[in-house]
Amino acid sequence: MKKLPYKERSMKAFLSVLLSLLILPAFAQQSDTGVTADVVSIDGALTEIIYQLGAEQRLAAVDTTSVYPEAATQLPQVGYMRQLSAEGILSVKPSLVIASRDAGPESVFEQIQAAGVRVVRIKTADSVDGVAEKIRQVADALNMSAQGDALAVQVTAQSQQVLAQLPADKQPATLFLLGAGGRGLMAAGQGTRADALLSLLGARNVLNYAGYKPVSAEGAVQAAPDFVLVGHTGAEQSDSVKTTLAMTPAAQNDAVHGVDVGMMLSFGPRLPQALEQAAALIYPQAD
Repeated sequence: MKKLPYKERSMKAFLSVLLSLLILPAFAQQSDTGVTADVVSIDGALTEIIYQLGAEQRLAAVDTTSVYPEAATQLPQVGYMRQLSAEGILSVKPSLVIASRDAGPESVFEQIQAAGVRVVRIKTADSVDGVAEKIRQVADALNMSAQGDALAVQVTAQSQQVLAQLPADKQPATLFLLGAGGRGLMAAGQGTRADALLSLLGARNVLNYAGYKPVSAEGAVQAAPDFVLVGHTGAEQSDSVKTTLAMTPAAQNDAVHGVDVGMMLSFGPRLPQALEQAAALIYPQAD
């Protein structure tokens, strides 16, 4: 058999790969109920919304931040939302990828779109209205606009009900910490999701710098928080927390509380529960 010239063989191989990528969605898996599992969700809050909409059977895969509900952890995973690969996502044969604007790298989404897969990127404000808009955008992407409107109205009403019950004459001085594994404790400053949560609750963030920074025992004492919320993202760091906060008003008044960081900072459909739990911790007399 006559061998094709190198350039012609290379072009043929390229076209073969491109064609296989373009037809991937046609072979998406079907669930036991006959619903095609053709959606990849990249962001824990977006995955929660899909479950709340009752569209979980369409999920082909999720990212590693999708840990609620527990059933989501049993789905195939495409990696951490900020370190994605096109190959991993395309391997589950999606026809739709719904991802946060925080996900990346951007080149991955360009490759996915070039393969003929629809990509919907979502970014909304960290607020009650922002969560409602996030729900509607996910629902629209799934052609479930009516269900999205209903869920958005419900989450908004429940959130506003919690906020309406907060004391108007108090601004509890609060520190929000994240346990970041080997990096130690990171304190949430201005412009973070933790700061947005505290602002919603009418609390005063005791830190004035922007972003997350490591916190020392001296820094914690200087900040003088009356309440501390600690969200663990790595291994349990209770000893580090006790040492760092020992001399703060919060520690001396037994007002250091561990919280579910996934619920508190996802700004997803569990926002009402996050607000209610946090409010009970920083407004103990309001119960």
